[in-house]
Amino acid sequence: MKFKNQREMFIWIWETREHKSELTGSPLYPIGHFKWHFQFAHVLPKGTYSKFKLNPDNIMLMTPEEHAHQEDHKAYHTKKEILRAEYRNLYEIKKL
Repeated sequence: MKFKNQREMFIWIWETREHKSELTGSPLYPIGHFKWHFQFAHVLPKGTYSKFKLNPDNIMLMTPEEHAHQEDHKAYHTKKEILRAEYRNLYEIKKL
């Protein structure tokens, strides 16, 4: 799936996933809330891994408070390692 921008991707994610934190199961703010966009956390940094910036698999839903401390959660680290391997397989190996 191709997205033009992050907002378009966030709306698609919102429409296709449960509205709860993927780290703790806590409920999330509804669309339109001023903190709504803070609930979408890039697992791999969008600057370093720019080709995954608009990849919905690289987004975890979490509360804004959890987003500020995502490194404290095992589920975040597990997802990060899976995505790093996928990124390497897709982009770095092809450079050789």
